[in-house]
Amino acid sequence: MKIFSSYFSTIFGIGHMPIAPGTFGSIFAIIIWYIFINFISIFYFIILFVIILSVSFYITGIYLDKYKKKDPSEVIIDEFLGQSIPLLFIFNINTFEVLVTFVSFRFFDIYKIYPINRAEEIDGSYGVILDDIIAGIYALIVLMIYRIVIAL
Repeated sequence: MKIFSSYFSTIFGIGHMPIAPGTFGSIFAIIIWYIFINFISIFYFIILFVIILSVSFYITGIYLDKYKKKDPSEVIIDEFLGQSIPLLFIFNINTFEVLVTFVSFRFFDIYKIYPINRAEEIDGSYGVILDDIIAGIYALIVLMIYRIVIAL
């Protein structure tokens, strides 16, 4: 299970990239979303998101215990989840909306605006994952504001 937790938490080793592993985790989420939206269905992307979310706290906890780290940069399953939140609300290929969600998610994930900074202080896998979930919700809010402004 410890080996699986390493593959899962680092998204098959992508998290070990020497530069910007979180950004690559976000890009991976966009690539998976794109594959689902084009070739499968957004419905199955939603199911994938729910499954990954439901097991990520437990499996990431195993990884953190194994390596005795608080929030290692190689753990990027949280970036996948956070980036996926606004993508769940984009039902067709709209490059600009995807770019808006990517940039806003990365902004909130990097700068840790309240309450993201508070969530990050929680011990264990909950702190690792919840801060990105909140950043994803913020990115979703930015997407919705963008859609409202465009509709005007």
